[in-house]
Amino acid sequence: MKQIKNIFIGGIALIVSLAVVSCEDDIKPEEMPGQTISFSYYAMTVDGPSIDYVVGSEIHFENKSVEGSSWEWSFGDGNTSNEENPVHIYEEPGTYDVVLSIDDGKYIQKQRIFISPIVPIVNYRSDDEVLVYQQSSVTFDVSVDNPAAEEVHYEWVFPAGTTGDDIDEEGRSTADNPEVVFGSIGSQRVRLTVTVGDNELETVTTNINVNYNEPARTLFYAEQDGNIKAKKLIEDLDPELNNPFDFGYRSGKHPLSLQFSDDWLYVFDAGTYTGFVNDHQNAGDGEIFVISHDGSRRETVIENFGGDTFLDFYYGFVDEEENMIYWTDRREGIFRIPSDTRNASFSLDEYDYYVRNNWLGYYGSGIAWGNTNGPIIKRDDGVYWWAKNSTGRGVFRFEDTDIAGSPVEDTEPHPEAGAIYQGAGDFSVRVRGMIIDEVNGHIYVADQDLKRITRHNIDNPDSRDNAVIIDRPGADSGEGGVAESLFITDFAIDVNPDGSGYLYWAYRGPSGSEDPDLQSGIKRLELGNPDAEPEYYLEGVNVYGLAVDPTER
Repeated sequence: MKQIKNIFIGGIALIVSLAVVSCEDDIKPEEMPGQTISFSYYAMTVDGPSIDYVVGSEIHFENKSVEGSSWEWSFGDGNTSNEENPVHIYEEPGTYDVVLSIDDGKYIQKQRIFISPIVPIVNYRSDDEVLVYQQSSVTFDVSVDNPAAEEVHYEWVFPAGTTGDDIDEEGRSTADNPEVVFGSIGSQRVRLTVTVGDNELETVTTNINVNYNEPARTLFYAEQDGNIKAKKLIEDLDPELNNPFDFGYRSGKHPLSLQFSDDWLYVFDAGTYTGFVNDHQNAGDGEIFVISHDGSRRETVIENFGGDTFLDFYYGFVDEEENMIYWTDRREGIFRIPSDTRNASFSLDEYDYYVRNNWLGYYGSGIAWGNTNGPIIKRDDGVYWWAKNSTGRGVFRFEDTDIAGSPVEDTEPHPEAGAIYQGAGDFSVRVRGMIIDEVNGHIYVADQDLKRITRHNIDNPDSRDNAVIIDRPGADSGEGGVAESLFITDFAIDVNPDGSGYLYWAYRGPSGSEDPDLQSGIKRLELGNPDAEPEYYLEGVNVYGLAVDPTER
């Protein structure tokens, strides 16, 4: 049996092996290599040592080697030194390899050091918990590293309409702590450029949400390759003063539909692929997530990361009475989960279909295996309206009692509610977007084939006699190809009890088109006005899903 002890004498490690098995064993100390070469470093500013390694800081290097009489330092930026304990200042941010060589390269040690750029940190404060346009006073503070105590110069740029003692007519200020009042609602983008000595730092941007001074409803929308945004629905306010709110959360890859329910915005993101792909088994990256009405929280409901992309989350709705979320996959069926579900990972083992194509009497005579899914709506009378397109088309209506739960026979009768927009003398519509206006008794559908939006009476939606074309863009962005063109994927409705209000939809026009009728944007139609023509509500934005928060906040 041996006992091992480490003994440090004069910085040299000795390992002493004590043999107790035999009296004849002698103690045999063995000298091990010590820290022959090593060094450390720390940052120093005019105010003392600092934990921040930024451009302009003095970096003090200390030689910790136990041997050596000559030193050569290479700081990784082209500069060197022969001092034993040099001080160096880096002029540019980056990652540098610092090399210490002792006695003409007899010993060499290398360490990596990261030098950060100087980034100003902007904060703001106000006596008002909720900022209100043309009312709340907001004071800005800036924190910026200044290791050499050089002169600091500020250049602020505020949105048009911002006022304050330190701001000129163009919204500019050189004050270090400007106090302002914002003149419009929505996301206020404040830009600041700081110069430290001769070093002009990269401009930083701060977004501040400023509210209207009266409660109003809100339109939410998901920008393509952008963020979730919202805009207050205010009719008697100068449009120049009514800017969108940017919540700072990404919209996802293809957020085809949105719904607002119980203070939450539900986003149904179909993921990267919305059409057919050969290698679909592990390509899923769709997600259902929610954002609180004020943008303070974002939570994942369920995700399909790494799963089958054909099982991503295409269209959905929330049944507030049942507290259930319904959604469609690409082509096979409908799922549902409780609306309070959070942070779930999708799998067919845990979340089976609620409805499949071949569980309804329409299968084989309307619904086919390859039908891609459109929107799904459940009305107050318990009847589902399920849109289909591509190889089959139409809107297939059914109730819970019509769901067989297993494959049906070809002779199974159609559900009593019946199917519409299938053709054969009636409308043949490949429905990509759909919404029902219960107050005025209308249904609106977006036909991806004919590139138009039509309105129908809800009591007789399949009749050509009551069909009204309300918009005919005539083209779309081309995304999704011919068979599975995305066209207009979602509608939102803001309707009052008397039938007045607006219908909203998002159109993503062909890239580079100069045709004024093919420009991207959010359009709207006044409800209850038979002579109304569609108009642009927001121009130049590419949007998928949208939804209205009917609560005035």
